[in-house]
Amino acid sequence: MKTTSSFILTLATFACICSWQSNVYAQRTDIEKRLSTAPVQEKAYLHLDNNCYFLGDTIWYKAYLVEAGNLRPTADSRILYVELVDPEGHVVERHRQYIGRSDADHGDFALADTLHSGYYELRAYTRWMMNFCVTERPYNRKDRELFYNRQMAKDFFRDYGTVWSRVVAVYERPEKAGDYSDRQMMPRPRQRALKPKKPSLNVKFYPEGGNLIAGTRCRIAFEALNEEGEAVNVTGKMEGQDIRADFMGRGIFTYDVPEDGKPCATFDYKGTHYRFALPDILQQGLTLHVDEGNVTLQGRGLSAKHLKVAFLTRGMLRSLKEVSLDAKGDGTIRYDRSLFPTGVCDLVVYDENGNVLADRLFFVNHHDYEQRHIAIEGKKSQYQPYEKGDLTLTPPRDVSTLSVAIRDQRGMEPSYDDGTPLTDLLLTSDLQGFVARPYYYFERDDSLHRARLDNLLMVQGWRRYDFKALTNGKPLRYSPEKNIEIDGTVYKAPVFDPIEPDELPLWRDGVFGWTFEEVANTANLPAFTNWLVTGKIVGEQGALAEKERGVLLPQLANQTGDSSPDDTPNNNTGKETNKDVEKDYGVNHPGLKHEVTIEGEMTLTGPKGEKSTPFTLQTTDDGRFHFQMAPFWGEGRLLLSAHKQDISTEEWHANHTKDIFDEEAWPDYYVKLDLFYPIFARKYSWYETHHPATSQQDSTTTHTQTTADSPGITLPQVSVKARRRHSKQAIAWGKPVCQYDTEQLYNLVTDYGLSFGKVNFRRLPYQLSVLLFGNYGTQWTFNVEGHLNRVLFYRSFDTGRTKMMEAPMNRSNYSIYKDLLLCRQQTVKFYTDFDLRNCDRYMEMSSQTADVTLDFETIPNDGTRYTMRDRSLVLPGIAEPDEYYHPDYSHRQLPRYADYRRTLYWNPCLRVGATSKANATFYNNSQKTHVQVSAMGMGSLGPAYH
Repeated sequence: MKTTSSFILTLATFACICSWQSNVYAQRTDIEKRLSTAPVQEKAYLHLDNNCYFLGDTIWYKAYLVEAGNLRPTADSRILYVELVDPEGHVVERHRQYIGRSDADHGDFALADTLHSGYYELRAYTRWMMNFCVTERPYNRKDRELFYNRQMAKDFFRDYGTVWSRVVAVYERPEKAGDYSDRQMMPRPRQRALKPKKPSLNVKFYPEGGNLIAGTRCRIAFEALNEEGEAVNVTGKMEGQDIRADFMGRGIFTYDVPEDGKPCATFDYKGTHYRFALPDILQQGLTLHVDEGNVTLQGRGLSAKHLKVAFLTRGMLRSLKEVSLDAKGDGTIRYDRSLFPTGVCDLVVYDENGNVLADRLFFVNHHDYEQRHIAIEGKKSQYQPYEKGDLTLTPPRDVSTLSVAIRDQRGMEPSYDDGTPLTDLLLTSDLQGFVARPYYYFERDDSLHRARLDNLLMVQGWRRYDFKALTNGKPLRYSPEKNIEIDGTVYKAPVFDPIEPDELPLWRDGVFGWTFEEVANTANLPAFTNWLVTGKIVGEQGALAEKERGVLLPQLANQTGDSSPDDTPNNNTGKETNKDVEKDYGVNHPGLKHEVTIEGEMTLTGPKGEKSTPFTLQTTDDGRFHFQMAPFWGEGRLLLSAHKQDISTEEWHANHTKDIFDEEAWPDYYVKLDLFYPIFARKYSWYETHHPATSQQDSTTTHTQTTADSPGITLPQVSVKARRRHSKQAIAWGKPVCQYDTEQLYNLVTDYGLSFGKVNFRRLPYQLSVLLFGNYGTQWTFNVEGHLNRVLFYRSFDTGRTKMMEAPMNRSNYSIYKDLLLCRQQTVKFYTDFDLRNCDRYMEMSSQTADVTLDFETIPNDGTRYTMRDRSLVLPGIAEPDEYYHPDYSHRQLPRYADYRRTLYWNPCLRVGATSKANATFYNNSQKTHVQVSAMGMGSLGPAYH
């Protein structure tokens, strides 16, 4: 009996082992399959006509889009979004371009004199690119309560790591026409000056493989930056050995990791002694070392001895190897670099469960892309005034169209962004942040340049092609956009009490929903006192909205209890139960329980007039809808409404005739578009706002010419010696931070979930401020002040001053109320000291002063615009490009006025002839000129450049 039991136990154990091995094999096979079939990302690139601009100029660009895996033209996305973003991080203009059509893949941005000078950002992305490298920004409960539900808040506070970006300087117009050596930037007015940063040093350490493992020998890269983000070549000590940063603040050293402890490195910088801790020592894990053809592994405390090593380039699996660790936990594998294409390669070591144990970036260069060069003939060393120039360009044979820019060299400026299209596609687009002097890593292929390139890759803690994201198997949110695609969702529309004209006077004291008569009534005193204590600016569904719906906050608190959720971002969607709605004072509305019908109409204006196309569709999956439109030029007007599916003919007729043009009427449902545009702007690198020193310019002077108002930006016309202001200055009404069409901004706050389908001016100024400035970089609620044609009418806060101190409105409440209707609104201007790009910078705030001021301007002469009960949106189509002006001085008298063009020739679609040659003819400006030529093309085998 004992033997039989032993036999049964052994058999069961054997069956368990076989089952475990089978599962392991299935898991490993599944991981490899996902790696092999991982979605291919896309890369965008813009070829510009110049590298700096002046107000009044036009930025001309040609857009290119390739598959990341092979850097060849993509067959998926056709719609590319191109944005011009101002120095503060706000979108000035957004274009849709159609890739694949020579008349629709290029465009231009006119730099109006109303803009501020400064460093502008150009961004380019596709809808497909928004699936990858998505990270959440910090936000808390008070931010989340502003939105219709938590998913909308989560979608709003996001950053996207795959967006192509380039920064260009935009200077003031020269005081003397044509004097482009006079390059000045005037910082925008601020009410308070920013505090200058104190000198400091920041050093970060990056162990090879990712972790410090106890008892192993590890190479550690480090990067040293000062308080402004400028690289500092410093020398320090690491437990007795000297460590030194010798290029761009980066260095590397080898370290024998102890079994425990807190190892630190010390540095001396500008008279201060700094001590920086290395990453924590782990008792279990894997470290690695990569050289030209070998990978050496050192594992400690690992249960798995059989590991896999994946080699990926631009997100595609190129090679897969197995490695077995010996009794000490060591292992070695050899790899063949010829198997990998030119570019950044990611080496990932993982176990049978797909857990990443170590990874490392390294660069492979076969010099094959150097053959993709565009030869240029006929270029002279110098051109006389108005002289004709003829250039012959010879690209690779697979290239049929070129974009060509011929520039006056005097109009260009030295830049740390000295790369080419190939340095961008092969290197910098796979790394996070700005890479200064990228061309340096390609100018020579010697041991020094290779070592410094390797050091650059070792200090990258971010991965564009994250291994976990490639293997998690989750469906992607956005599909490639071949036509103009519209996604949206329908929700139940919340109801709030209509605005009464008599409540407007109290808006200036931060009191909403009450009139003087109601406040003066002693019977309302307890309720009003409680409102003053608990009322605060939150979303339309927050504290004020509860009062408006007749539900006092103490009553609601008694129903929900005193417990409150934490302030961490919540990942739940809008499908949550009504209990969640009650728990947060109604801040997490659920989706629809029953599907509805969407009715819409698209109106386009063409040569023969307007053409309207009605359509009807049903929502699916809790109120979602989707439809496509063929690309069209210019703009269209999109009307959207929703109703129940089973309404009668009489109800349908009443819904389409009654109050349809009354914006004060309530829509049946809240209809929103699901937008994917980036909201927030990235922080600039120090090297994007400074220029390398030239022979006529001392490096130290160039890097320190900053102002108290705009630190880190070279502004030669402003004296550095000026004293910093300590008092708050008056608003410069003529120089807003930004200004937009009020109706378009209202549609955006509605689509992002801050407003719920009907204009509510009790909240609109605050909603617009959140749309443009996020959470103000603070955990506190910021103060908003609203003006109507420069006359104060709104505060989201109480100043503590008596009403006698306020200037009278000199208008009836009803006339102000009518001007607050959307049909009377024209533009809204914003004034604030907050900088969206530098939201981590300390901002002085006061409970009794405004942090953001808005000025709503009405349509002149009591004019109005058409507004509707339901959604009415301007839908942009494909941006129609302007034609670049090329003067011809061969058949006419020379002009009376001087020609000051800096871009002498721009052609985004220069045709290549049958002989694989293209000709570019231009005329010089009115001065002796040395020209610089920039050319790019895209063929079936990839990009070509000069």
